[in-house]
Amino acid sequence: MSLKLFGPSNNPRLCQVHLVADLLQIPVELVEVGYDQCESQEHKARNPFAKVPVIQTTDGFLYESNAICRYLTRSKLESGLYGANAFQQSLVDQWIDWTVNELDPNFMTTFPQLWGYVPTDEDSFKSAKNIINNKLKQLETHFKNSTFLVGNKLTIADIILIVRIAPFFTLLIDEKTRKSYPSLMKWFTTVTELPQFLKNFGRVRLCKEAFPLPKQVLQQNEQKTKDEKSKEQKPKEEKPKEQKKKDEKPKEQKKKDEKLKEQKPKEAQKQQAQEDDEPVIEKKKNPLDLLPPSPFNIDDYKRTFFAEKDIAKNIEQLFSTVDTQGLSLWIITYNKSQNEGKQLILTNNLMKGFINQRLDQNFRKYSFAIHGVYGDEPNLEIRGAWVWRGTEVPQEWKDHVAYDYHVFRRIDIQNEQDKKDFTEYWVNQEEDVSKVADLTARSLMYFR
Repeated sequence: MSLKLFGPSNNPRLCQVHLVADLLQIPVELVEVGYDQCESQEHKARNPFAKVPVIQTTDGFLYESNAICRYLTRSKLESGLYGANAFQQSLVDQWIDWTVNELDPNFMTTFPQLWGYVPTDEDSFKSAKNIINNKLKQLETHFKNSTFLVGNKLTIADIILIVRIAPFFTLLIDEKTRKSYPSLMKWFTTVTELPQFLKNFGRVRLCKEAFPLPKQVLQQNEQKTKDEKSKEQKPKEEKPKEQKKKDEKPKEQKKKDEKLKEQKPKEAQKQQAQEDDEPVIEKKKNPLDLLPPSPFNIDDYKRTFFAEKDIAKNIEQLFSTVDTQGLSLWIITYNKSQNEGKQLILTNNLMKGFINQRLDQNFRKYSFAIHGVYGDEPNLEIRGAWVWRGTEVPQEWKDHVAYDYHVFRRIDIQNEQDKKDFTEYWVNQEEDVSKVADLTARSLMYFR
């Protein structure tokens, strides 16, 4: 009987088990079990705690990914993946326990907040991130004198550690910080370049800048804090009338204040600042506001778009009225990693996180788009059609944490193929029915 591995094919812990099996050249049959099936009676018969992955052996079911990895490796001790002797095997266990105890809790503090799954707590996030960096410093010290965690040969301790650390370097630890860990990064590259790792996880994308916490959640928390503080503050007691008289301004000052009120707000602000010897701080303008005026009003077009029942007319109006000197049309495609686009629910969350949380929401004022998830599991794509102010990729997109992983194709409305491709996104909007570039539209959203 061959071993059967149950769970979602893109689950990192399942991929960890599959990676170890590949290193040991142990054939494993993958049985797809979605997250929505974990609570089923059928799966609870495999794991009463309703979690994945689970492996079926000749002796019964095993769960917990690290335990499964130990089981597989013990079945082939001659491989050396569990160490060369009893002492090294204990060192392997030591490093697995270290990874679970030192890294896992801080992973669970930071990443659910980064993904927007739980309310943001900036203090706990920063604290956990600092702890993670301290642990990475410890690993840097270790790898200065050792090629791998245990001696000079790869073990399952390295595999379990790499699965925990890879997300840190993808989202949390920026390029500048990683440069302070040269020995750790040398080990990281050695392990992630293994053919078996690439087969199960694909190439790891290292972030240049750390992903920020979702803006919307931060704003909600800031507002909540302000509300709580305002409730705690007691209303100020009014001063007695006699005290007010003492505090009244002299007549000369009153006349000056009245004169300032009569002036335009900006002039008054400047004059007051000069008198107070304070610099005048003017709000920085968006470069898109400095562009020459355009006869095409994007807000008017949005209203027309949603008022017009005939979708085909919307695209005709856009092509015939858009000012190509002041605005531009684009098709944006996300260049996904090998392990992304497997499941609709996860891909949809990724797409909405990119647009609703990572992209500057003030950009809505200057743009309009139809963006979504297209295709079929396990090969879904994230892409969309956009129109925005200006003729280049704007700063709002360049500041996006995943900007480097998006492909921007500018549409030439004089080119029939370009018009045809753009029109498919604009017109074919029925989810699970419409086709765009031969891919079924699965989940669509407007950016307006």
